[in-house]
Amino acid sequence: MAGDRVAKRYAQAAFEAAKSANSVEIVGADLAGLQAALTGNGDLRSFLLSPNRGREEKIALFEKALGEKVTALSSNLVKLMLEKRREEELLTISDEFTTLRRADEGIVHITVSSAIELTDSEKKQIVEKVSAKLGRKSEAEFAVDPTLVGGVKVAYDNFVIDGSVKGSLKRLRESLRQDNLKQA
Repeated sequence: MAGDRVAKRYAQAAFEAAKSANSVEIVGADLAGLQAALTGNGDLRSFLLSPNRGREEKIALFEKALGEKVTALSSNLVKLMLEKRREEELLTISDEFTTLRRADEGIVHITVSSAIELTDSEKKQIVEKVSAKLGRKSEAEFAVDPTLVGGVKVAYDNFVIDGSVKGSLKRLRESLRQDNLKQA
């Protein structure tokens, strides 16, 4: 919980600096790339999160591996976090930054679950329909959930639009149960 607050503070400061420099998109991409590198490379993650490694050693590795590939703002943020021993927050700062960007731009984040992998055309169509329905731009995350049997389920904010076969069967079962209770 405390780590979440710390990551939010760093993300807020980074977002404000990036917005002032008109580089929100590129800093967001830098942070997403860093998060992907940390989650995808166990050795890198172990090294950066190791309490047995010194700050200077971690900063030197970061500069060697990514220093030239990221903006100065992103580089300074990561170095500061390493200097302050906030390595753990490197794993979540990208998510926090993205949340701030979406809020600032009025974008809603949707999660679309389907029984099978959707085509790019189907994904685009779903995003367009949800955006039109909400009257806001939306960014989607897609997941495959074979338990849905068919159809899709869209979740955003505190709402769920369940167009899956599983959801339909559940609603039908509940309707039949209510009808049976009324007859009893």
